[in-house]
Amino acid sequence: MSENSEIFQRMIHRKGVWAELRAANALAIKQWKVELSYPLSVLWFILMPFLWFIPMLFAGSAVAGGAQSEAFFDLAGTTDWISYVAIGMAFSGLTMSLFWGTGLALRREQNVGTLETLMTTPVSRSTLVWGSMLHNLQHGGLGVIMQLVVSTLLFGVTLNAWGILPALLVIALAIIGFQGVVLTLVCIVLIAKQGWMIVEFVSSSLMLVAPISYPIIVLPSVLQSLSVASPLTWSVDLFRSFLMYGFNAPGVSFALVMLVVLDVIYFTFGLLLFRATEAYVRKKGALSQF
Repeated sequence: MSENSEIFQRMIHRKGVWAELRAANALAIKQWKVELSYPLSVLWFILMPFLWFIPMLFAGSAVAGGAQSEAFFDLAGTTDWISYVAIGMAFSGLTMSLFWGTGLALRREQNVGTLETLMTTPVSRSTLVWGSMLHNLQHGGLGVIMQLVVSTLLFGVTLNAWGILPALLVIALAIIGFQGVVLTLVCIVLIAKQGWMIVEFVSSSLMLVAPISYPIIVLPSVLQSLSVASPLTWSVDLFRSFLMYGFNAPGVSFALVMLVVLDVIYFTFGLLLFRATEAYVRKKGALSQF
């Protein structure tokens, strides 16, 4: 009994960044175990990204008449529209994994009846979200690697090896801004319960105005204004620029500054809103309400 009491006391008094990282990692591992328990989930993870990309490949080929397009050069600064679209779609897979997987993470815990238990554990409340984001980063990151490798081997996509490291830096910076968006989505889900339609609306809207499969110059002026205010826009543009052009990618300095500024704004807003919402929901006793 004394040994169990000592372990319990150590758990209660655990604190610090390392302790929170261990908790987040445990949550990520737990979610992997759940997902890998369902073979169809694994199959969906492997096949769906290509089912999204291949129709765009067919449509682009029909319009451009080949793998290169001079008209596309006037819009995006490159004739290689296949690489443009493939890299953008790979990054969008990571984005969707973070938005959907993390945005609905606490709702999933609520559905299986474990949210209240998690809320009483000696960890920061935001760590519960960050643990899910860590899993979805791993999940989506594997998807990006798989999509880019297969696209290179089968669809003629060209990548600049020198751009891999700066592209990884872009992902790290993008996660900060995305975390702010996700925390906001979590707040809406905690209050609205059936928040999947909000996640769908927000994620689809951000994807609509982001230069994933087309440059933002083709958007109406109003949507272009919304696009420059989104961290996803600058993230996908930087990610693709580095992978296509390496360190010589044009216009990256300004894009990096914009991404960092938006990261600070989105993350600060999301974190403050999450803390206020989490306190409100706990005060109302609504954690277990459906």
